[in-house]
Amino acid sequence: MAHDQVPRLHGYGVRFDPGAQCYRVRNEITGEWLCRDSGELASFTFFGDAYSAWRLFEVHPRPGER
Repeated sequence: MAHDQVPRLHGYGVRFDPGAQCYRVRNEITGEWLCRDSGELASFTFFGDAYSAWRLFEVHPRPGER
């Protein structure tokens, strides 16, 4: 998904999509959006689920982690 298609999403990594009423996951290093096997954007109802997916999708050391 191109960057100009998602300006309504706010946040870092885990973003809430107000139009779809769900959370989306983005790799902030590469700019890539997490998609399902079908190619559609992955959506999460709960922030915790989206956050867990983001931690696996964007792998890099975070403050306090080794």
